[in-house]
Amino acid sequence: MLHRLLLALLPLLLIAADRPAKRGEAVLIRGARVFDGTGAAAVPGDVLVVGDRIMGVGRHLKRPRGARVIDARGLTLLPGLHDLHTHLRASGYGSPDDLGKAWASHLANGITNANDFSLSGEMLAPIRAIAAEGSIPTPRLNLAIRLGVPGGHGTEYGWGSFFTLTATTPRAAHVAMKTALSYRPDVIKVFADGWRYGRSPDLASMNVPTLSAIVADAHAAGLPVITHTVTLAGAKIAAAAGVDALGHGIGDAPVDAELIALMKAKNVAYVPTLVVYEPQQDRTFVPLEWRNLAAPERAAEAARMARPVEAIPELESKRWAIMQANVRALHAAGIRIGVGTDAGIGGVYHGSSAVRETRLLGRLGLTPAEALVAATGGAADILRQRNHGRIAVGQRADLLLVGGRPDVAIDDLHDVRRVFVAGREMPLDDLRRRIDAAEATPMPVHAMAGPIDTGARGDGRTDLDTLPVESTEPGTDHSRLDIVRPDGPDDRHLFAVARMGAADRPFAALVLPLTKGAIDVADARGFAGIAFEARGRGSTVRSSTCTARAVRGGLRSPRRASVARSACRSAPSPVATPRSTLPPCAASPSA
Repeated sequence: MLHRLLLALLPLLLIAADRPAKRGEAVLIRGARVFDGTGAAAVPGDVLVVGDRIMGVGRHLKRPRGARVIDARGLTLLPGLHDLHTHLRASGYGSPDDLGKAWASHLANGITNANDFSLSGEMLAPIRAIAAEGSIPTPRLNLAIRLGVPGGHGTEYGWGSFFTLTATTPRAAHVAMKTALSYRPDVIKVFADGWRYGRSPDLASMNVPTLSAIVADAHAAGLPVITHTVTLAGAKIAAAAGVDALGHGIGDAPVDAELIALMKAKNVAYVPTLVVYEPQQDRTFVPLEWRNLAAPERAAEAARMARPVEAIPELESKRWAIMQANVRALHAAGIRIGVGTDAGIGGVYHGSSAVRETRLLGRLGLTPAEALVAATGGAADILRQRNHGRIAVGQRADLLLVGGRPDVAIDDLHDVRRVFVAGREMPLDDLRRRIDAAEATPMPVHAMAGPIDTGARGDGRTDLDTLPVESTEPGTDHSRLDIVRPDGPDDRHLFAVARMGAADRPFAALVLPLTKGAIDVADARGFAGIAFEARGRGSTVRSSTCTARAVRGGLRSPRRASVARSACRSAPSPVATPRSTLPPCAASPSA
C-alpha cells in the first residue's frame, strides 16, 4: 500500500543512474547490507528515500515511478555518522579557518551530523542561513553556546566575555542561560572542569548547584548539555548535575563504583574524544584513512613521519593508559558511549578523526557493531534527537554507503562511496576537490550600506545590526574591557573602560563586526575610509584598518585572524584628538 500511495504523490522525474540527488526526489537504494543503527545485525534489503525522509525499508521494494535507483549490492548502508565534539572554525593543521572545507571534510568521510563548539551566539544565525541556502554543503550542524566559570577553561584565550558566558551561582547561571537560549542553540557546552593535565596550573571548576541550574534550563528547552570533563572528581560533579554526556575522557584516575552509580542514576553518557589524547608521536594510518586525509593533512603527517620519532612524555602516556582503561570499564558497566573527537585541535582532522575514534572504540571493549551505534543511533540519543540516527521509516535520511562490512571489519568504515544528508546526495568529488584546494571557500557577501555605528539603536547593537565585542591578550589574568552605552536618547557615545592585565604587553580591543558573528564577507568597495571620535584617558588609541576590497566581518577568529584578501595595518592616534580620519579602510565613512 505504501508504494501505491507514493506513486500517487510523486511527480514524474527523469531516471538517472548515477548523479547527486536533488531535494524532493525519490531514491531507491537496492540490495545493500542494511545496518540500522540500533545494534541489530545487518540484513540485506532496500531503502526508499523520498525527499528528506526514509519512506520504506525491506526486501524487494518496488521502485516508484521516476525514482532513481542505486545498485548497492556488496555495499553496507548505515545511518550517517556523528561527531559530538568539533571545533569547525579551526583546521587541525594550522591554516586559517575555513568553514566550507571543514564541513566538506566531514561529509566526505560520512559524518552527516556534527556538534560545533567553536562558536559564539552571534555566529549561529549566519551559519544556519548558509546551511539552509544549500550552495555550500554542510552536515546537520548542532551549534553550541558555551558556558563556564570566571578563570576557568574556555575563558582564558582573550576571545571576549561574549564567547564563553560565565556563572558561579545558580542565579547567575539562569541569567547566562537566558542569554544563551535567546540564540536558539542546539546544544549547551559547559567547561566544568579546570584540570590542565598536570602541564600547567589548574583553572577554576564549576560547582554542582551552578551546573544543575544550567542543566535544568537546557532540559526545559529540550536541549542537551555536554561538559568538558577530564577528572574523576569533575565527572562526579557533572554526573550529579544530570548532564547528558561527559565530554572528553577521565584521564587522572580510574573510574570507580560511585561515578558509575551516578551516571546510571542520571542516565549520563560518555564521549571520551580519544583521538585528541592518543599520542601522535608514533601515530600511523590505515591505507583508506590515509587516502581520505586532505592534502595539507597528508603533508603535515608525512613531515612528522620523516623526522625521528619523538619520545612520548610520561604524563601523556599515563593519561592515555588511564583513558583506555576507563572506556573499557564504563562500557562493561553499561554506560552509553558516544563518538566525539575535538576535531580542529592540532592533528585532529575534520571528518576522518570521527572514523578513527569509532575504530578506537572498537579496540576498547566495544564490538564493531557497538562502536557503530556509538557513532549513529547512540549519538543521536545523547543529543535528545529521535528523528535521525537509525534506518527506519520516518527517520531523516542521513545515510552512508560504504564498501565492505564495517559492522564486522570496522576499518571498512573509511571506504565511503555515497553520503546523503536529509535525502540529498552529497557531491563527494566536488567536496574532495574543495578540501584539497589552496583557495578559501567563498562565503556569502553582503554589500556595506553604512554607517557602522552612530549609537542610534537602543539595543546596544551597531547600525549594521552587529554586536560590539571585546578582545584581549590570552591568559587567566588577561585584560578586561567593559562596554557601556548611555541610557539617554540624546547621548549616542559608546564608553569602553579597560582594566589591563598582567602580561608584559596587555591590550584591550573594542571590535565592531561588519557582519553578524564575522562569518559572512563584508563588501566595502563603495567606501573610502573610516572616521571616528575617541576621547578619554591614556596615551594612544590604535585603530586597525584594512585596504581589502572585501573583508571577513571584522571579528578575529579564536585561532587565526579571519581577514581575507586584505592588507591590514595599525595607526596610533592621540586619545585627545577630537576626530581622526584614517583612510583607506573597508568600512563606512562614519563610525
